[in-house]
Amino acid sequence: MAPAVQIRTPPLARKQHPLTRTSLRLGTLAAAAALVLTACGESAEPPAETSPTEGNDDATTEELSPEIIIGSTNEPSTLERNRGGTSGVRQTMTRNVYESLGGIDVDGEIYPALAEDWSISEDGLTYTFDLREDVTFHDGTPFTSADVVWSLSEIIAEESGSARRGDLLVMEEITAVDEHTVEIQLSEPSRSLIFNIASETIVKDGDLELTADNGTGPYRFVEWVQGSFLTLERYDDYWGEPALNEGVTFEFFTDTTALNNALATGRLDLVIAQDSPDQLAQFEDNPDFVVTEGTSTTKQLWAFNNSIEPFGDTRVRQALYRAIDREAILDAVWAGRGQLIGSMVPPADPWYVDLAGVHAYDPDSARELLEEAGVENLSITVDYIAGDVTEIVAQQLQSDLAAIDVTLNLNPIDSAVWYERIYTNHDFETTIQSHVNPRDVLWYANPDFYWGYDSADFQELVARAEAASSDDEQVDLLRAANELLAEDAASAWLYLVPQIRVAAAGVSGFSENQATEAFYVAEIVKES
Repeated sequence: MAPAVQIRTPPLARKQHPLTRTSLRLGTLAAAAALVLTACGESAEPPAETSPTEGNDDATTEELSPEIIIGSTNEPSTLERNRGGTSGVRQTMTRNVYESLGGIDVDGEIYPALAEDWSISEDGLTYTFDLREDVTFHDGTPFTSADVVWSLSEIIAEESGSARRGDLLVMEEITAVDEHTVEIQLSEPSRSLIFNIASETIVKDGDLELTADNGTGPYRFVEWVQGSFLTLERYDDYWGEPALNEGVTFEFFTDTTALNNALATGRLDLVIAQDSPDQLAQFEDNPDFVVTEGTSTTKQLWAFNNSIEPFGDTRVRQALYRAIDREAILDAVWAGRGQLIGSMVPPADPWYVDLAGVHAYDPDSARELLEEAGVENLSITVDYIAGDVTEIVAQQLQSDLAAIDVTLNLNPIDSAVWYERIYTNHDFETTIQSHVNPRDVLWYANPDFYWGYDSADFQELVARAEAASSDDEQVDLLRAANELLAEDAASAWLYLVPQIRVAAAGVSGFSENQATEAFYVAEIVKES
C-alpha cells in the first residue's frame, strides 16, 4: 500500500504550485442522479438551495465562512474530459466548478441550471433548450450555445471514454439555433435523455481539459497537486446563488487511518465518506465531532467478464454468486451497516426491487450448478484496486470459493492499470469495483461495456422503457429488466455502501446522503 499523504502545513499556508494538468487514468466509475422529465413547454423549478439570483450578493469576505478543508480517499485521476471510469474529478468539480444544462441537487432531482428552460416535442424526438444569457465562464468569456454543442458532441465522439456515451448516442443532431438556444434531434425517443444530459458538464467550445478558465459554477478551480490536494476558490461573479464560504480544499489520502488522524487532530473539517466503521469509535459520542449516516448509490460488485468463458454460461455465474456469503462480507467490512442488494439498482432508483434473496448463499446449489455446466477445477483471477476494503472483500471471496473447489487468484493493481486493462481493453476475468452511479443498470444493455453482458431480452426491455409513453410504464419495464438481470447473475452484487460522514463540531450545510456523483460544497460553513 502506498504511504499515506502527510501535509503538515495548513492548505492556505502552503506554497502555491502552478496549475497542474497531469493526465492520469483511473478506474472508479461515477455518474449522475435522478430524473424529472419536463413536459413539453414546461420548465422545472429550481430547488430553494440552488435558486438563481438576479445578482450576486454583496457579502464581504469577513461575512463568509472561512475556507473548508475536506478529506477524501477519492482523488481525481485526470483533468481530461470524458475519461470514463473516474469519479474523483466529478465528486470535487461537478456542480461546484463545472455545471450542466440541468443541475442535479443533493436529493438527486433535476433543476434548471445553464438551461433556464427546456421543452420536448409531441413525438419525443426534438428537445429545445433555452440557455441563460447572464452566464460567463471564469475567464469572462460569455457562455453560448456553441459551448453546449461542442460539449455534448464531444461526449458522443468515437474517441470519447465517457461512461454515458452509449446513453447519449441517441442524439442524432445538435444544433445552435441562435446564441442562447440549442435544439437536439433524436434518432428515437429517450425517456432518460434529460437525466443523461444533466450528468454531463459543459465547458468552453474546443476545450478538452478542465481548467481554471472554463467553469461556470460558484467556485473557480485554482490548482490540483497530484497525491496531495485540490483547491477551489469562491467565484464572486457567479450567475446564481453564491457560495457561503471563501473556498474549499480537498486533501487526499491513501488510507483511512491517515485520513481519520487528520480529522482527529483538527487538520480537516469534514470527511466525505468513511470507508470502514473500524475507526468511528473515536468520533462517536464525542462532542467535538458529528457523525452522520445517510443513503448512497454506491454498489460493491464482483464483476464477471461475460464475453469470455466460462462466464458466458449463466449457470457458472449463478454458481459463483451462490457460493458467496454476502452477509459475512458486509459484516466484515461494515459491521452491520449498509445493506445487501441483488442487482445494480439501489433503493433510491424508482425501479428498485428487493432482490437480495436471489442467488442467496447456498454452496451445495453452487456445486450442483458447476457440475451441470461441466466445469471442474475452475481457477480464475480477480483484479482489484488495492485498498483496505477491497482486500477484505477479495480474501472473503477467495475463502468462499475455495469451499466449492474454485481457486480464486488475487491480483491487486493500481487505478491506472484498472482503467487501461479492464475498463478500456476488457482484458480480465473478474474484478472487484464500486459503482456510484444511480440508474446505471441501463449500462447492462450495452454489450460493449467492460463487463460484456449481452442479453437480447434485457436490451429489449431497456429499449421499450426508453420509448415508454409514461413514467409508470418506464418503471414497470425497468423493474422487469432488473429482475431478469438479477436472475442472470450478470455480476455478483455484494452490498450497498452506507454513506457515513464525520465533521468537526460547528461544521454544517453538507448533505448526509449521496444521491449524485457530485459533492456540493457551496452551502458548507463552519464557525470561525
